[in-house]
Amino acid sequence: MTNSDVSPDDSARALDRRQFRNVLGQYPTGVTLITATQPDGEHVGMVVGTFTSVSLDPPLVGFLPDRSSSTWPKIEAAGSFTANVLTSSQEDVVRAFTQKHDDRFTRFQWLPTESGGLRLHGAAAWIDCAIEDVRPAGDHYLVLGGVRDLGDGDSADLPLLFLRGGYGSFSIPSVQSSDSALFSHLAAVDAARPEIEALAADLEVECLVTVAIEDVVVVASAAGLEWSPGRFRAPVGVAFPLAAPLSPTHVAWDGQDAVGRWLAEGRRLLGSLDTDLVSRELTTVRDQGYDVTTSRAAQSEWARSVNSASGAGAVDLTDSMRQLMINVEAGTSQLIADGNVSSLSAPVFGPRGEVAICLWLNFTGEEPTARVQQCLDRLLATTARLSTRLGGTAVGR
Repeated sequence: MTNSDVSPDDSARALDRRQFRNVLGQYPTGVTLITATQPDGEHVGMVVGTFTSVSLDPPLVGFLPDRSSSTWPKIEAAGSFTANVLTSSQEDVVRAFTQKHDDRFTRFQWLPTESGGLRLHGAAAWIDCAIEDVRPAGDHYLVLGGVRDLGDGDSADLPLLFLRGGYGSFSIPSVQSSDSALFSHLAAVDAARPEIEALAADLEVECLVTVAIEDVVVVASAAGLEWSPGRFRAPVGVAFPLAAPLSPTHVAWDGQDAVGRWLAEGRRLLGSLDTDLVSRELTTVRDQGYDVTTSRAAQSEWARSVNSASGAGAVDLTDSMRQLMINVEAGTSQLIADGNVSSLSAPVFGPRGEVAICLWLNFTGEEPTARVQQCLDRLLATTARLSTRLGGTAVGR
């Protein structure tokens, strides 16, 4: 008998079920709690490892309940569901719902959704859906949900994973943007990744890599997300205007045309700008070879803007710019003193003396001067090493 003589049913039966589970178990999946409220007010829930994004237009998600499930018919009868993406600290939720503990809806904290469903407090994310379609898929059903509302959860913990028959999580040494506009900068960004991972781990700070593309700054890579001042969202992919007084390290070594555009964009966004004052600030950054941010209010506005954005993409940092200007006008913007530094940034130079990328260290608390100086020394040593690796010099043009 040739392979062509074997029916699909025969092939399926020939597969060893244990081998199928073991091989597919090499693929990690997220762990999601599907909850619903029935017409009589009873809450039901089931844990799945098959939740997935299906379509952006229209927004659809899906999951695959087992045909033998006694909970799925109750969710189907409800006509809607909420998908709660569980975190690595919520294995107790998994146990409560897989073992159908009587107190599974009373021992955890819940928040109502606008559709009348429940979302789990502390989840990584939640997606509220109407059931659009249910299709048979072997010994499972394929359920398609039309997304009505969604949001980030209330926890900075990483998502829970199921892999090789057990639960766990993962570590993120660094993450990198997939923006195609960054392709010409990828060599520099790739070279920086092991360096920022080491900086973040050794210094316990968030470390970012930024790139300037056509008068826009993009966060291309990040490490040390567990020490991020924002905590809830990795800023990778976030873009903002190259506008004074933001990101002076990206323009301090450029020509007058680039500096003029930087000043003009800052003036446009803020309504007015003391260009002489900001130009002197730029000269200071160029002379010392790095930038210091001493405005915690500006950092807070940055975190707020990133966390409130719908995803990677442009964010409005006008309020952050205003807060930065307060420190520039006070003459304290480059002053390293106990408790006043919120971030440090320094350039990495390419072979033509251009600023290829910039590295940032972001602090979460009020750091003592000695600690900031230690971080600055490590930052400058790292940028000098990367500049040499890229064929540049530590002083640029």
